[in-house]
Amino acid sequence: MPKRFIFRQVYHEDLATFLADGEIRAKRYQPIQRCHQTSYQEIVDRRGTNEFQMPNGGVVNDFVPFYFSPITSFTYTIFRKNVPLVSPDGEHLRQACEDERIFLVSSPEMFRGSDLFTCFSDFALNSKAPLPTVETDLDKLEAHVHWDVFDENPQIAAIPEIGYAGVCQWFQNMASPANRMTRSSKRMAEFLVHQTVPLDKVLCIIAKTDAMKDTVSAMMAASAWNIPIYKKRGCYYG
Repeated sequence: MPKRFIFRQVYHEDLATFLADGEIRAKRYQPIQRCHQTSYQEIVDRRGTNEFQMPNGGVVNDFVPFYFSPITSFTYTIFRKNVPLVSPDGEHLRQACEDERIFLVSSPEMFRGSDLFTCFSDFALNSKAPLPTVETDLDKLEAHVHWDVFDENPQIAAIPEIGYAGVCQWFQNMASPANRMTRSSKRMAEFLVHQTVPLDKVLCIIAKTDAMKDTVSAMMAASAWNIPIYKKRGCYYG
């Protein structure tokens, strides 16, 4: 069975907050973690409602979301500078830039047997067309996620240091074959961790450039943590 990995892209300055707190917190978790926001507000608002049924009766914003690859339609729209970067105080700073963003990488298996409640979807939790369903049994991960649109060639974004073989370069919808008609939403299937993700669940951090790796390494050196940091331009678009 393939080893699967999960990715969360964040603004690099927020790493200092995660390192100080020792965890990544969900949007609604108290005390609130003051972080920059890079998102479409209308989607964030919908994820705070009961529009999407969660298995524990909460809402999506009660979870820390990860995705099953670094290459998704959302990371692409950030690359295209279509998404605002908003300060922790709610100030619009500028459009988000992928050079300033890093990936926190983990694996679903790292949560097996833990006290953390996790679940995962088959489509993006941002639309009801197609309607996503959420599963809690890790043993059903291979059957529930549409891995065919992740595993086909050509592959990019490999991280050999942790055993990640990469993902198909293409994520856009296509009229044919049928499995690619909803490929974009399938590729944004989510792995969700309730409330908080302790940093000991983070396998590594990915940066786009040497300069960003150096910046993140300085943050790490000033903390109590020692999470590996790798430069992997292939996990980005530009």
